[in-house]
Amino acid sequence: MTIARSYRGKVPHRGFAVKAVCFAAASALAGPAAALKLGSDNPDLEMVLDTTARYNAAWRTGERDLRLVGSPAVDEGNWLFDKNDQVLSRIDLYSEFDLTWRKDVGLRVSAAAWGDTNFPDKSRSDPRFAAAPNYPNNDFTPYIDRHYKGPSGEFLDAFAWGNVRLGSTSMNVKVGRFAWLPGEFLFSNGGSFTYSMAPNDGRKSDLSPGSSAKETALPIGQLAATWQLNNEFSVMGQYTAEFRSSRISEGGTFWSVGDTALEGPPFISNPAVPRVAPFLGDKGDVALGVKWSPAKLDGDSLGLWVRKFDDKTPTWQNQVRIDGAARSGRAVYAKGIELVGLTYNTGAFGLSTGFELNYRRKMPLNVRSGFAFGTGTGLVDDPGMEGPRGNTIHFLASSVVTLNKNALFDSGSIALQFDAMRLQKITSGASLYNGEGGNTACVDELVLRGCSTRHAASIGANFTATWQQLFPSVDLSVPVFLTYGLKGNAAAVGAGITPEGSWLFRPGVRVEWLVGQYKHQFDLSYTARGGKTGELDNGAGAVNGHGGAALFNASGLANFRDRNYLSFTYQTAF
Repeated sequence: MTIARSYRGKVPHRGFAVKAVCFAAASALAGPAAALKLGSDNPDLEMVLDTTARYNAAWRTGERDLRLVGSPAVDEGNWLFDKNDQVLSRIDLYSEFDLTWRKDVGLRVSAAAWGDTNFPDKSRSDPRFAAAPNYPNNDFTPYIDRHYKGPSGEFLDAFAWGNVRLGSTSMNVKVGRFAWLPGEFLFSNGGSFTYSMAPNDGRKSDLSPGSSAKETALPIGQLAATWQLNNEFSVMGQYTAEFRSSRISEGGTFWSVGDTALEGPPFISNPAVPRVAPFLGDKGDVALGVKWSPAKLDGDSLGLWVRKFDDKTPTWQNQVRIDGAARSGRAVYAKGIELVGLTYNTGAFGLSTGFELNYRRKMPLNVRSGFAFGTGTGLVDDPGMEGPRGNTIHFLASSVVTLNKNALFDSGSIALQFDAMRLQKITSGASLYNGEGGNTACVDELVLRGCSTRHAASIGANFTATWQQLFPSVDLSVPVFLTYGLKGNAAAVGAGITPEGSWLFRPGVRVEWLVGQYKHQFDLSYTARGGKTGELDNGAGAVNGHGGAALFNASGLANFRDRNYLSFTYQTAF
């Protein structure tokens, strides 16, 4: 299958993998669709305006576990709300306008607006770390106020398109700001050849459950084309004209992985390490692909892609520069990643199934946490600020099956995705790599210590059962999402693989009520997370992570097991 303009997660490092999981579950939700056709006397001209209104509320259900709040780098997000507190009361509006002329040319503009009356003015520190908040005086910065409290808004898509005849062939061309993700993934594209083809708004996935993939795949300025040479071959290409980074939940907020990231907190460590402007990627990403759908394969298709791109995730979030006694820190985005990938999709056995295999050179690897490096005065294009890199192999398989009416429900669906990766070799910055062959502390209990491993794999599944017309004009569905880490900790940044033993479980109930031409959708879901925990010898007195006092450690999603939550979503479209 091919999913255009969709995205299901990306992961800059082990901790950020958590956010990909949350996004994956959120993207499994689908909003009501409606469209308003604007009047025109010209039959060649078609204009459509579609607006989705959504309200989200959420409540924390987990009691704070102080063993998970071991430093001022992770306290404010956990302390912002207590058990049973409402953590979200947010309204979102999303509007799309499409204009088409004779179905040959057109343009599209979309915009979003939001506001949350529940978001506080101040962050909240653990009393043990009150002297070193990541926000001075615990006052949230204007960036946080805008993106969390609002009211605010932004334009998203803004592009024109056209279909061109070239002899016996045809070409579709798009130019402007849009997101294009033509992969075989369902939940996360970390293992897909489409990794970083478009930035992801993981923050909105957290704050607005029920957001469509169109809302959370951030558009990027580009020129893209698909050239249909004949019934069997097509050629595709992309060239980006700007760089935009992915968004993650900001430090000190309820869904944050750590308090130090990314655009909101002015300190990596207060006051010793102020945060300065990030070292961003550049424009000029290139992607070229060819798709072969021979008649003898009866609808199956093979694809080959070659790409060179800069990472859109905040690759290494907290790089610290040393300049004498002074310190400063910033996020650094890896440049010049090279990829070659194969795809195959098939409808065999009544299943819609896709496979991807890709090899990446100069892929950014997970960096040792809190490791200071980079010297001198340079903060622009300073190679000393780079983290570790390596060559990696990524594989994913996904499948969707629809279920017919049976004794239990009227209809249903099952979606599965398996991801795996292998670190082929470390090519630079080995001493900075947080894993086997890098950090010398990574010699045992690798997963629990948070060390990356050479191999990693995980699986995600979504099952939905539906009862149609349970009451007049009312459908009832029960969506259930689960992801589980099968092996290791992924070595590559953004691999989209849940750490071994980590899990996220999200059961829910959905009611769709049709009133006239408008559908009203209500979702209620509960999100629970967990993973490996235990005591290691990396407490007080440890040398290189060993030989110290016993210390409680949590791996992957276990770091969020005390922040489970209940969420409610209402949305409609007009």
